[in-house]
Amino acid sequence: MPNLIIAHTREDGSIQSLPEHIEGVAQHCTQFLEQAGLPELAPLGRLLAQLHDAGKAQPAFQRYILGKSDQKAPHSAAGALLATSLLPSYPKGCPLKRTRIAQLLAYAISGHHRGLYDYGELETKLKDIDTKDRCKKAEGDLSELMSEVQNWVKEHGAKTEAYLRKLASRVEEEEQAQALIRLLFSCLVDADFLDTEAFMDEERRERRHEAACGYASLEVLRDRLTKHMEGFSKAGAINEARRASLNQCRAHGRTCPKGYYSLFLPTGGGKTLSSMAWALETALKHEAQRIIYVIPYTSIITQTAGIFREIFGEEHVLEHHSDISFSGGEASQEAERYERTRLLAENWDAPIIVTTNVQFFESLFSHKVSRNRKVHSIANAVVVFDEVQMFPTEFLSPMLRLLDDLKHIYGTQLLFCSATLPPFDKDHSSSFKRVNDYHQLSDAIQPIVPEDPELFKVFDRVIYHLEEKTYATEELAQALGQHASALCIVNSRRDASQLYRALLETGKEAQDVIHLSRNMCSAHLKERIAEIRQRLKEDISTIVISTQLIEAGVDIDLPIVYRAMSGLDSIVQAGGRCNREGKRPAPGEVYVFSLSDGGKAFGAIAQGQHATRFLLDNSEAQTYTSIPLELIEAYYNRYYSSVESFDTKGIGESLYDEDEAKRWRFDFEQASDAFRLIDNVDHDLFVPYARGKELIEELQRQTLHLDRRTMRELQQYHVSISKGRYKELMAARLLSEVIVNRDTKQTILVLAPQGYDEALGVCTTNPLLDEPLFG
Repeated sequence: MPNLIIAHTREDGSIQSLPEHIEGVAQHCTQFLEQAGLPELAPLGRLLAQLHDAGKAQPAFQRYILGKSDQKAPHSAAGALLATSLLPSYPKGCPLKRTRIAQLLAYAISGHHRGLYDYGELETKLKDIDTKDRCKKAEGDLSELMSEVQNWVKEHGAKTEAYLRKLASRVEEEEQAQALIRLLFSCLVDADFLDTEAFMDEERRERRHEAACGYASLEVLRDRLTKHMEGFSKAGAINEARRASLNQCRAHGRTCPKGYYSLFLPTGGGKTLSSMAWALETALKHEAQRIIYVIPYTSIITQTAGIFREIFGEEHVLEHHSDISFSGGEASQEAERYERTRLLAENWDAPIIVTTNVQFFESLFSHKVSRNRKVHSIANAVVVFDEVQMFPTEFLSPMLRLLDDLKHIYGTQLLFCSATLPPFDKDHSSSFKRVNDYHQLSDAIQPIVPEDPELFKVFDRVIYHLEEKTYATEELAQALGQHASALCIVNSRRDASQLYRALLETGKEAQDVIHLSRNMCSAHLKERIAEIRQRLKEDISTIVISTQLIEAGVDIDLPIVYRAMSGLDSIVQAGGRCNREGKRPAPGEVYVFSLSDGGKAFGAIAQGQHATRFLLDNSEAQTYTSIPLELIEAYYNRYYSSVESFDTKGIGESLYDEDEAKRWRFDFEQASDAFRLIDNVDHDLFVPYARGKELIEELQRQTLHLDRRTMRELQQYHVSISKGRYKELMAARLLSEVIVNRDTKQTILVLAPQGYDEALGVCTTNPLLDEPLFG
């Protein structure tokens, strides 16, 4: 490059040249690909680095960056066009318009600031007259770089092109090309960000280095887990069974190849620590970079992350979700913990990650730069999915396709944990269905611990009464009132609030009845769950009324559970809250019921009810001490047969269309906009509960700035409501918009104090309003 081309400038006048930036990005890119287990693509990573900012060579950009012009000069599309022009094209008649390398470069470079394009929009951008003009003007000072690219093509072009085709066709012909594009894009955008940060903000670079430099090896973490578990009691049949399962998990992890695995252990079998023992062993065997736990609910994440922090040390565990809290320390310590977590969450640079389904899957389907930075960290990791029965059916097909991408492209080791594992590896298509869009996993799911009725018999601590009994709400309240302590799980927020009120009308004291639903903010729920545990520990009579939020992994233990008719998987999960510790003299009891005056179920809950009722109508047995695995599989077969579509938003058409995939034509932004695991809400509001009230008042007075840290703290006092609930609250004049930034006019929706009940959370003037928001 004969003339100095500038990539970045600092306020102090310091300059980073384009060659310096290229070298820094290239080092990161190649390192990420080698860590991902794809050293064959390291040369392609270097090529991406060389070309990603080529558009900055245009004179207009150089004038802008030196402050000689106020006119911005877009450079990404120009760089992408230059990159494609420097690589050979296929002859006419070939399905591909340009080589796979060129197409990958076009997607990654054009999107490295704005995010991945849809194919049609990308082509329009590359054909744009302004893009062509900027590309032509950039070429003048890039003769040396262009010569280096030609040498790269001669040395690496043919074998890299062949490797890309082979890798993209591991399941279906070229259908996994989009996963390759996303992986390389992730490497590029994270590398670009890190090198730019290192030059522009040395203090932040140092904080990042301090946050990530002191990790112990996975061998050391394994030893810490072993030492922790040595302190457990070895006496008794239950501890003997737990130890046997744990040893099987360890032995399996040391020897198993990469694949799909499952872990089914009965409640009380030590699933969390056994799965981590397996994950550490298999991570060491396959030289994995990290272990990622993916969990459906934030309430379980807090619980699981706490266990891992206690064992491995806080510095080794990154908890990444919207409700994370840093309370409990000095202000300076909280600020430090927040800053460290924020830095590491950007690209998941930690040995143990605990995150949500939403964060994990939406990142892998997102077109945005910020969310894609972490994607390369998932490659060559061990990923443990807890409570996989919670995967939503409306997105199940693209989610399972993504799991195939992780296995075959990203080299990820995958474990599914559930007491009711859906048969993801079976074919659920049917000639009777109008749409057959189910995606069967490409390989069978293998159990880590084979089902052993004799070994598991010691964990039988519950009797399931599946015969459905019908109650009116008042009758159910009377029945619950006969028990000293019990849990009742219903299917909607409306039913939960009605049953709570009915119990108080029977004469139950308010302090002895605890209500849980997503009408309550996260901070409120955490307090109530902690209160339940403490009351049960002190043997204080407690009746808990909850929606299904309590089912997946919340460790509470009551002698009696009533479960509103639902899917068999939910009934089994409810049973996990009954006689959980197995310490009661008699088995716990789980009863299935329906409410004659309750809300009408629809969607997934209604389909689950129909499938369960069908099984029970065709089964002689109505009472079980444990639910047989064959009954669970039969349930899913029936349930899945009733699902109209496993891809209701058509994400497969954007990313997995067979004909488009052969041409490497994908609509990344369209898929990103469509994939929203939480998309059934119309309004988000913030509630004046506890510390939330103080935050809202400070924001109203403009004495507190709504920065990222404040917003994250405020998320604990957030509730999602439906359109109908919103109208009710507005009619009651309980909602207001609060301006939190006078410059931008940014507002948040706030609930008035009289609209938030200490027991029920958000309350409307109409308690009978039926809610389509479950949980």
